[in-house]
Amino acid sequence: MTRLPTIGITVSLDPGTRIRPGTEYLYVSRAYARAVRDAGALPLLVPPDADAVQAARVCDGFVVTGGAMLPTALAGGVAAPESVGATEQGERIAWDRRLLDCARAQRRPLLGVCYGMQLLNLHAGGTLHTDLASAMPSALDHGGNGRICEHEIATRDGSSLRAVLGAQARVASSHRQAVDRVAAGFCIAATAPDGVVEAIEAEDGGAVLGVEWHPESDATGRAVYGWLVRRIEERV
Repeated sequence: MTRLPTIGITVSLDPGTRIRPGTEYLYVSRAYARAVRDAGALPLLVPPDADAVQAARVCDGFVVTGGAMLPTALAGGVAAPESVGATEQGERIAWDRRLLDCARAQRRPLLGVCYGMQLLNLHAGGTLHTDLASAMPSALDHGGNGRICEHEIATRDGSSLRAVLGAQARVASSHRQAVDRVAAGFCIAATAPDGVVEAIEAEDGGAVLGVEWHPESDATGRAVYGWLVRRIEERV
């Protein structure tokens, strides 16, 4: 039997303050695992307890999932008051950054979702609107705090994402931060009607894609997660 591609899915951390006081938990929406499975791959949850180098050897590709708002100290700029709790995610952020380096070193295809896209851009030298409502007062409601808003996106002509989704798509959005300056080596792949960057991809056509919305929660899931699986299969 042919082995399914294995896709590592990153997780969030609860230091014992939310799920069950005093007990540390790892957690992630089950929708990610289902999206990976439905795209034809084996989902494997990868926690910060794993060595990033070894994880990049075991997994054929990765999904860096959504998470808490990134702290101002990392992103630069003015943060919304609600982002203070993001400092709890320091362990996750540090590990995710190591994973990004290891995935790149071993040429593992990677999909960053919401926080995952934002961290991908920051780690590569880009900047972030740490509070979208303050930075862009005329922006659409993009959701956040677990609240989903649907809106249209337009993909860039000639982008890899255009080949996957077509010119337009309706997406499930839930974020209060967004990419500001796109990092060197990446280009904008999609925008919302208000101009908010909704996707970035590697300029050289490499297998790295970041999306601000949650494709595992809308009709774009099969296409976006299918892109990740195809890029893995192209490497084999």
